[in-house]
Amino acid sequence: MVTTMKEINHFFERRQVQLGMNFGLSRMETLLTNLGDPHKELKYIHIAGSNGKGSTLQYMKEILLAEGVRVASFTSPYLMRVNEQLKINGDEISDKDFIASFRELEPFIQEMDSKGNGPTQFEILTAMAFSYFSKKEVDLVLMETGLGGRLDTTNVIQPFLSIITSISLEHTNILGNTLGEIASEKAGIIKSGAPIISGVTAWEPAKVIEEKASSVGVPYYQLGKDFHVSNVKQSEHGQSFSFSLGDRSIENVEMQMLGRHQMENAALAIAAILLGMENIDEKSILKGIREAKWDGRFEKISDEPLVIIDGAHNPAGIDVLMKTLKVHYPEYKYRFIFSSFKDKNYSLMLRGLETEAIEIIITEFFHERAADAHSLYEKCSHENKSINKDWQAAVREGRRKTGGKEALVITGSLHFLSLVREFLSKLSVEE
Repeated sequence: MVTTMKEINHFFERRQVQLGMNFGLSRMETLLTNLGDPHKELKYIHIAGSNGKGSTLQYMKEILLAEGVRVASFTSPYLMRVNEQLKINGDEISDKDFIASFRELEPFIQEMDSKGNGPTQFEILTAMAFSYFSKKEVDLVLMETGLGGRLDTTNVIQPFLSIITSISLEHTNILGNTLGEIASEKAGIIKSGAPIISGVTAWEPAKVIEEKASSVGVPYYQLGKDFHVSNVKQSEHGQSFSFSLGDRSIENVEMQMLGRHQMENAALAIAAILLGMENIDEKSILKGIREAKWDGRFEKISDEPLVIIDGAHNPAGIDVLMKTLKVHYPEYKYRFIFSSFKDKNYSLMLRGLETEAIEIIITEFFHERAADAHSLYEKCSHENKSINKDWQAAVREGRRKTGGKEALVITGSLHFLSLVREFLSKLSVEE
């Protein structure tokens, strides 16, 4: 029986290697039945999408906190440590509670393992979240899917509201080869009695989502059609916009998270709050959007040199990153440090960086899913590319080279960023 976080982390690492991602809901339902179905006692907003899930959730959470709601959140992946994935209000689960939650599940995991039907690492973590949140008697749970929607581990819940943030080509070996097919998987979270709010505007995937909403018989609200972002103002230090939904409008919504995509994520959050909650004060909405932060998402680490880390982990994320750089740092030249998981479309991700890069430094990090640096280097066609397999040395090199009107941008994988962010914080202390 485990007694420390170190033991649980090792268990999760081994589990990930042994079982990986194994989709379907039967194991999750068995695990929850053994626990007494704690998920049925909670109230949910369910969030799916290729990008933007975490940011949208963060905006909603800050609004609800400003309103005095006791709100839990389940997100993935984590940036620094696994406890981040289970939070109540702004507080991540303590080591003591995490260990207790895991130990509660341990006999059921062992029993399922003995029958050859053992739960995956993500299924165990999700079940822990349900159990922990139900014990803490929260008012509301913001639940982010892991991957997809229809067969995602979290899709055992009955939400009162669902959100699909965006659709892009990702995990095509699992979710499908077209935007429509991927949208169909994501739309699997749409359930009777839960209106759907969507940030998907491209015709093919938007049509799939709308048709699913119609077949289930729930209201469907689409960004740019039913609610809108306007009066956009952007600078290096922040941005603002106006929001409208029907006859309701909110002017001068200020925010510290940068990029047009963040305004759209914020608009999704506002629409969800207005449509799903009663009597929310406009001051709480403005305060929540203004105070929301999400580490690792276009996060400025230092000014001299200018270092930005961004969790772009697919081609759509890279495209958004490049647009955000051009809007907020238009006079700068960009040097990139890049690493990625091997199951991502890193060829297309690199192509997105190449058009604006003065240099691309390729590196690698230790993880069973990580791409090796040589594979990445071969797919990079930039004339000024280099390879440094030691990612810490690559970061030091990038910082040393960057000066004046240049920005060092580190991207490609959130797991990679978790390592980089901790390393950069130590470097700043040493300096």
